Parts: sequence; structure tokens; C-alpha cells
Amino acid sequence: MTLLPGFPNVQFDFGAVRLLPDELSARGVTRPLIITDTGLEEHGVVDRVRDALAGRNTFFVYDGIPSNPTVAGIEGALAVYRENGCDGIIALGGGSVLDSGKALRVAATHPEPVVEYLKDPSKITADVAPYITIPTTAGTGAEITFGGGIHPAPGEHQLGIRSPHVRPDLAICDPELTLSLPPALTAGTGMDAIGHCLEGFLSVNDNLPAQAIALDGISRAAAWLDRAVADGSDRDARWHMLMAALEGGMAIYMGLGPVHVLGHVFADSPLHHGALIAAGMPPVMRFYRRRGDAALTERLDAVRDALALPAGADLADGIAEMNARLGLSNSVREMGYPNRDLGVLAGHAIDIHFNATAPVKPSLDEYRDIFSETLG
Repeated sequence: MTLLPGFPNVQFDFGAVRLLPDELSARGVTRPLIITDTGLEEHGVVDRVRDALAGRNTFFVYDGIPSNPTVAGIEGALAVYRENGCDGIIALGGGSVLDSGKALRVAATHPEPVVEYLKDPSKITADVAPYITIPTTAGTGAEITFGGGIHPAPGEHQLGIRSPHVRPDLAICDPELTLSLPPALTAGTGMDAIGHCLEGFLSVNDNLPAQAIALDGISRAAAWLDRAVADGSDRDARWHMLMAALEGGMAIYMGLGPVHVLGHVFADSPLHHGALIAAGMPPVMRFYRRRGDAALTERLDAVRDALALPAGADLADGIAEMNARLGLSNSVREMGYPNRDLGVLAGHAIDIHFNATAPVKPSLDEYRDIFSETLG
């Protein structure tokens, strides 16, 4: 059985953000920098954190993190961090903000430009700034993971920041902060959570507790995602979806696969990561049905059952129908992805590290077929 590294501590429930001052004090942080994006500032979500810190801490806010994380966004945050003598980081937002915080905690204490640590994460040491994550979406799992993707510039392929030293110290998961998430983002991030659970469960790494967590995350999201999309004020649905997202983050520790390879390659566009993952799942599940052995077929059937699809139903078709029901496209080209040469896309895909834990690694020609189907 594969042993997994430890997860960060987690505070989870409605109102958990009120614990933030005590958690900062426990880590010796007196001048934190809150990094976020302009949308959360405009919608008042940042004010919830301001209210929690009022009278307890001197803090600063940087809201310049873009929807897809970039080196420039991290450098902008670093300038504010240094100008104000900050001594810790709070990331409030979705995956872009949370992954940016991982790079920022390195940049804040390491001597070279941040891009050097993206090119060679082995340079990252344990000397990193204290880091607390507060997710505002239910899907990325980035609040507890030890890796992320950062774009050197908008439109360029991601560089990874994968190191045990970037794993957050604490995740504060407060479903209250997800209530304002609009339906389309609720759907996309929810399918992203399912994608993490699905690929972690199918991974070549064999860990029964982690597999049980992954299956629970799939069944939980299948039961509650429609309700969260239909009524964002449904508190029960928001609680369960944030828990499914957290379980997805745990499943990521098992490793991912071709669905996230597709998401990585398509990330040279501004399209939403969760929507890309949703579109990539059906073609990859069809590929697995064609190529899988009896053991993989058994696991695919377990995923089908966790999604509450009828016995004997086709898993890929069931996920495609779920996407359509949630208002998500099954065609990346329909989303607006530009025409790209299939050979070039497959060439990018073949060496991405997510392939290492896939139960079946597609060949170059098989990736061409998967990309063709995902593009629509």
C-alpha cells in the first residue's frame, strides 16, 4: 500500500473564518498579507475576512491575482508583502489564488526570482513563509495540496510548483464563503472536484483509505452538485460540495491522470479549468473502457455506482449527460478554444507528469484521438 504524505490541518464548518486570528497567533503571524482577486473584493467576500481580523491584526490586501495564475501576479503580491514587512500569507479565493500563494510563500523567503523555482522546484527549501488558505470555490482542492501550476505569462503553458514545502500550513474551509459563487462556476468547480476524486481513485497508487475518501467525494458531489447549482443559497448543498472538494484535494495525493493532462494542455487559454476537466472526462473514460483490464473495469464500475448511474450504464455517457444537465459543454472547441494541431497538442500531453500515475498511459496516437474527441 502506498503511504501518502500528511495533509495540512483543516478547520471546516460554517463560521470557520472567525478562527483566523487565533490561527495566525498560533503561527506567530502579526502582519499577514491577504491575496485575492478583484471579483471577491467587489462581491464583499474579502470583507468577511476583514471583519474576522478587525482589532486583532494589522493586515494588508493584494487583489491583483488573475483568473489564471501568473508570475506577474505573484511578483505584484511580493512587492506589497515586502513593502509592508509582512510575515505570513492568507490566500482567499479559488485555485488561481491558492496556487499563487504557494509560489508567493517561496518567493517571500528565497533569494532568486520566483520563475527559477518554477523551473526547478528542487531548489525550494523548508524556509517558506507561513501560509493559510481559505477557499471560496468548491472544487480545486488546492487548499491542501503540495503542487500547483503557474503561467510564466498569460497564454503560455504552465510551469509546476510541486514540493512538500509549498503545502499550506492550514486550510480554513467555511461554506459561508461559497454562497455567492455563481451557477456556472459552481458547476465547473464541482466537476473539477469529481475529476480529482475520479483520477485519484483510478491511480496506480494503491491506498484503501484514500480510495474510500475518493469514492465518498464522488458520491457526495453527485448527490449535492445539482442542488448547489440550482440554488446557491442552499446551505446543506454548499457544505457538502466544499467537503467533496476537500476530499478531492486529498485524492490528488494519490496522483492524477489523462483528464488533468488535458486540462494542463488546454490551460494555454483563458477557459475555466473546471469546465475543461468536465469536458475531458468522457473521452478519457471511453479510452479506459477500450484499453483497461479487468481490474480497471471493476474500478470504473465503482465510479459509475458512486455517481448513482444505473447498473450497466456507460460511465462516459453518464458524465457527459451530467455536464449537459449542469450547463457545461462537452466540446472544448465549443467553449472557444482556438484551432490547434492535434499532433502538437498530443506532443505536449505525452510527457506531462500526471501520466505517471494513470492506470493506462495513452500513446501519442491515442492522445491525438482523445484530443480530437474532447475538442468536439
